[in-house]
Amino acid sequence: MIRPHLSALALVLSLPFLTHCSGKTDTDGTATDTHTDTHTDTDTDTDTDTDTVEEEDDLYAPDNGPTHESGTVVPVCSESEILSAIDNAAPGDVITVCPGSFDFNQRIDVKADGESSTRIFLRADTPESVVFNLSHIENFKITGKFWIFENLEVQGVCTSDSNCEHAFHIVGDADDLIFRNNEIVNFASHVKLNGEVVGNGPAKSFPDRTMFIDNFWHNTRYIGNEAPHNILNLDGGQDHVIRGNIFADYNTPTSLPQSASAVYPKASTKGILIEQNLIVCEKVRTDGETARGIQLGDAAPASICDGDTDQDGSGDCIENGQNQEGIIRNNIAMNCNNGGSAAGIMVSSDRDSKIFHNTAINTDPREAAFYVGHEDHDTYWRYNILEMGFNTNYAARALNESDNILPSPSEAASFFSAPNDGDLSLDQGSALIEQGPTDADVAYDFCGYPRGETADLGAIEYSTTHDGVPCADIVKQRYNRIP
Repeated sequence: MIRPHLSALALVLSLPFLTHCSGKTDTDGTATDTHTDTHTDTDTDTDTDTDTVEEEDDLYAPDNGPTHESGTVVPVCSESEILSAIDNAAPGDVITVCPGSFDFNQRIDVKADGESSTRIFLRADTPESVVFNLSHIENFKITGKFWIFENLEVQGVCTSDSNCEHAFHIVGDADDLIFRNNEIVNFASHVKLNGEVVGNGPAKSFPDRTMFIDNFWHNTRYIGNEAPHNILNLDGGQDHVIRGNIFADYNTPTSLPQSASAVYPKASTKGILIEQNLIVCEKVRTDGETARGIQLGDAAPASICDGDTDQDGSGDCIENGQNQEGIIRNNIAMNCNNGGSAAGIMVSSDRDSKIFHNTAINTDPREAAFYVGHEDHDTYWRYNILEMGFNTNYAARALNESDNILPSPSEAASFFSAPNDGDLSLDQGSALIEQGPTDADVAYDFCGYPRGETADLGAIEYSTTHDGVPCADIVKQRYNRIP
């Protein structure tokens, strides 16, 4: 195992959505939560620092997809049985891997389609009980729909850095996939998602509605592969959800001068929801290359872009932006400070996304936010904590920001008890408390606790108390999972 075993309580407490609320599933089993679910059903009373939230119904309960109980269990206990079950999978199969360690040095093609009400699962019954050791360049290539991968530990064990490019490659019409409660370790881009030519082209199909829920993505060593280094490297698709993950230590070595991001939607990705993730660009290895937390868009060529309404193969990156209409809320990004364009949050090319209530700290000597933007479209920055503010040296359009706090490194450090150790308990943070009315799109905080009528800045709501574990304690527990 890569990480030390945690007690059951510590493991549960490190996953806020398992601890504090239960997911809701539509009757057909389809995961439907997107950024349009604004959760405005908060208490009508004004919350103050003396209010206590006692009802679990007040907690954020997003749809994290269906469970496996109604499916047909297919037990598999060897590499050959696993491969056969994947090849012959049918809707409703719950491919359940026996506890153990399994070695694969080949591309594993996941082609079968599940259905919205009868997903196909590849899973372990118990987290930390199943390890897949992968040493191919591409490993899982997924073209089938309606699969759920959960409770797996997936390790890149390549002896040559030219391999282990992706743990999962999601291609074409592979819609409605869910990756839930997995640990994925030691890859260049742990996930690559992109379109595929339909027939003779030039039009392409793209995976839509992919969900990444409560996973732990990290590297325990530098990966010298010269391919792009972005944990979730997402080229196109609509309505993806990235919720409750931990991302850590994924930047490239100084010998390989290129940037690395935790979450990187581009190529006309539309309607993405990125929320409640803990991103620690560097915790153990602090001398690598440019590290970014969340990066919206870049300069991907139009030929690989989604949104190709006239099917001419050129997409709509140029006119409408590389990322479009996303909601980025309640994320914490730390230690993204190497390289000239390092940032907790970078906007390279975007249209109409909302970046609300995020906390980006420990970025010195870099600004927490790096803004280029799109010359014809706005990106909206509100209610964030952004250490050292914005780098706008290359801005293509005037910055649209208000109601953010842009502290110096010393000011940011004074807000919290021990931010360098992942402890964001409030110390001298009165400047963060109750700074404006709660936005309907961000009615809950990093831990799924409801905000009061007047909200605190950043990802954690301090001024409203709750029966649950304090949110800063949950952040610290999750930070401590990073080896």
